[in-house]
Amino acid sequence: MDRRTLLSLVAGGITVVAGCSMPGSQAETGTPTPEAGPEAPTTAPPKERLGQRLTVWNPTPTPVFATVVGMRATTDVFFRNLDLLPGERTSSRIDVPLADLSVLVETDTGIREEATWRVAESLDGIEVVVNRSGAEFWRAVTCSGDGACGLAEDGEDVDLPLVGDGLSRWYAPAALIVENPGPRTDVRVRVDLRDATLIDRRFRLPAGTRLSIPVTYRTGNYQVRIETGERAIDVLWRVPDEPAKYVDATSGVSGCGPANTTLTVANRDDTAHRLSLHIETESGVFDRVIDLTAGEVRDLVPVVESGPHRVHASVETGASVSGTWWSCPPRGPATLAVDATGNLSLTAAGPQPG
Repeated sequence: MDRRTLLSLVAGGITVVAGCSMPGSQAETGTPTPEAGPEAPTTAPPKERLGQRLTVWNPTPTPVFATVVGMRATTDVFFRNLDLLPGERTSSRIDVPLADLSVLVETDTGIREEATWRVAESLDGIEVVVNRSGAEFWRAVTCSGDGACGLAEDGEDVDLPLVGDGLSRWYAPAALIVENPGPRTDVRVRVDLRDATLIDRRFRLPAGTRLSIPVTYRTGNYQVRIETGERAIDVLWRVPDEPAKYVDATSGVSGCGPANTTLTVANRDDTAHRLSLHIETESGVFDRVIDLTAGEVRDLVPVVESGPHRVHASVETGASVSGTWWSCPPRGPATLAVDATGNLSLTAAGPQPG
């Protein structure tokens, strides 16, 4: 039996074949089907069930095989096996009871974590983010610009997302993501583009919830303001460089998603080179001199946060390169390469916004 089948069996705690879907409703309730006939006992009404979304995201630069199981007491409610490419996000519909469920995720990279999912009618589902060393669990909800969702309160109606300006083509609108990792709170969300206010509305955010608002297909620098009872958070959101802007309403920390912080340094020349590397981030400066043998490749992790990082590199021949490394999904790891002519280039892997 291979590793992936074992993951499925261990995570589910039941005897199943890897790849099977969730058990049926009879298996979940454990209630036998009454025999037909006039004296068959009257069954209790079925428990209320909700259609929800299970989203699993692999923001890392490596493939991941994940098993995700939802349980109520000792009974499996849903079960998924997923092969996730680097950066892949997959979403599927599940029917679950209106109750607290235990959600377990296990991966072939050694992650095994569990959390309680408090299912609610006002929310859309759960998002499981599989990082390099652990997993995050978020209750998720999407609200349109006019506040059409169960969490919206007062505010003005706006027709969002904004249509494009012809400068970029995107597969999805840039979205504002407001996170509440703490207890239930009320937040005011405001987004401005130049002199126009696009969003000015209050939302009730339950604990452990991510609120997603698709805002725009239009290039520009957007001003975002998040207000709670404890603080006001002002951030600049650069579209399309940041396809999503994440703001933690509790801590005030903002970014553009789970950071792809790997920088690959490659010497593709047939001679050795001495590389001087300088990276400026919002949290500090990374300086390093690296002696590269012919054909040598190294992986560095010079930053920890997502966002723009100014990079300047040079070699002893005088060749140099400068640019901005955006460690924002859907981009993958960046590569700084010395080519066969001794010149330098800076590129990012994966799909690029815009």
